[in-house]
Amino acid sequence: MKKKAKVFLSLVLCTVMLFTSVTGATAATVTGSEQSSVKDSVMETIAGGLNTAFNVVVEKLLGAIVKVLPSTVKVGKADSFVSENFYDGTDEFIDEPAENARWSLGYSSASIVPNDFSKGIYCKGGYSVNKKLTDLLDDLRVRVVVLDDGSGRGASVFAVVDCLGLANDDVRRIRAALSDFAEANNIASINVSATHVHSGIDTQGIYTDTFKKAIVNLSEAIIGGNDLEPAVNESFMYNLIAKTVQCVKEAYASMTPGTLTYAHTDISDYVRDRTAPDISIDELYRLMFTPADGSKGTIIANMGVHPECIGFGNDIATADFVYYTEKVINDAGYNFMFIQGAVGTITESMSVSDDGICDNRITSTQRYGEEIGYLLLGMTLTEEERIATVVDPEREAKAADSETYTAWYENHTQETEKVVEPILNIRLAEYLAPVENGVYQALGKLSMANNKMLTDENGQILTVTEVGYMELGTDIKVILCPGETYAELIKGGDNMEGFAYDTAYEIMGTEDVLVFDLMNDAAGYIMPDDYFTYATVRYKNGSITIDSSWGLTSLGRHAASNIYGAIYDVYDSVK
Repeated sequence: MKKKAKVFLSLVLCTVMLFTSVTGATAATVTGSEQSSVKDSVMETIAGGLNTAFNVVVEKLLGAIVKVLPSTVKVGKADSFVSENFYDGTDEFIDEPAENARWSLGYSSASIVPNDFSKGIYCKGGYSVNKKLTDLLDDLRVRVVVLDDGSGRGASVFAVVDCLGLANDDVRRIRAALSDFAEANNIASINVSATHVHSGIDTQGIYTDTFKKAIVNLSEAIIGGNDLEPAVNESFMYNLIAKTVQCVKEAYASMTPGTLTYAHTDISDYVRDRTAPDISIDELYRLMFTPADGSKGTIIANMGVHPECIGFGNDIATADFVYYTEKVINDAGYNFMFIQGAVGTITESMSVSDDGICDNRITSTQRYGEEIGYLLLGMTLTEEERIATVVDPEREAKAADSETYTAWYENHTQETEKVVEPILNIRLAEYLAPVENGVYQALGKLSMANNKMLTDENGQILTVTEVGYMELGTDIKVILCPGETYAELIKGGDNMEGFAYDTAYEIMGTEDVLVFDLMNDAAGYIMPDDYFTYATVRYKNGSITIDSSWGLTSLGRHAASNIYGAIYDVYDSVK
């Protein structure tokens, strides 16, 4: 497929070069700057046409391959799908706290690193296919919060795993193991997400021995056999599920009454968008629970950023910056949970936390994570209070000789903290999402990943997923999204033109909208429909290039309108 696409592109590029030489001769009568402007305009137009043509060819080639590809026995029929282990949330939404209601929160955490990590074969979940992990830098964990608003409508569970993502089918395996416990203890919803770290152990299946699985599963699909290669390391997944279940029970048992507060601060110096247009939600959100009995509190952080400070090309297992943020929060006397935000193609920026001081990616990762932790602790303090209570003098002294170092505690506004009234409304919906991306269709038909795949009467491939909407207090609205949300869907941007829906801010009437991404599934990138490409052909810096292949890891061209349409249906159903 790639070879044919490259041949096609080469032929078109030859035409472009010929066309460029002709336009260059024609433009020779104008001034240099005008000639350059005309050429740039022409080349941008040509690149736009190439982009359309290239993606049409890729789509047709993938469609032809998928059409003749047989399905394994694991691919079911949509009309026979039976819902199991799904929780739709609280029965009713309330507008004010129940009489004498108080928040209660419980917390637990456990390592998910296998006991035989140094001897076993574990693949890295991110970047490279079949990359064996050999070194463990810090730890990989599951963290669980159980939250109840005291209304009697049931508690809600939120678990986050240090991994790239978890398929909805694996989330339901966790719920299945908790079904009796949940019924006995009036649990209204069980939600599982991922920090989206790119240097953990593979939990999705697409980064293990992909080529072997493809050959074996294709052979089994042809003969109708059931001897398929497992998508992921089953012993690891069994351990992960068992640890998560254990933590849920421990967190529930530790629930304590207290107060929940909310604050957020600008972190535009710490995040950047890898793709044009450069749009991100430059906010770090903090939910802080303070127990009434004076016991250890809990800080829940939410921001959209890929945890990939450690970089690629190595065989190191690490929770990336999340581990070092947690250490700062733990040292300050709090439990910690990081919930991934509207992550899209947002990654870390080291412009503040690593201005020439760190000499390798490990120390850079550590400093970035520490500074996110300090910002969480100090966002409602004055600069003087940050220096007095949060600043680590020894750490800052190491940076004193650097002329480029910018202290994290300077030039940040003292933010206002709000008390969150004890109201937790949550509603989830399951639905069958169309899989339009030929790459995902092929992976699904060959059962290469843990996502549940189905086909309808027309041969359309579908996957089972979930979306949701939650309210905390009277002001905070939370989107529970199964994929990686492009920030423009939430706040707006040039590439929203033609999209079927308004932004989340506009629809929900506030900017106090948090996004909990990769919640209850790992459905890939969610970009505005007209912005979808398998790869982007663009004119940049005087030449035509191919980049931005994020669409390869998306459900397809209409993923955003399908998924966010379903989210807004849930929102409308409770308003």
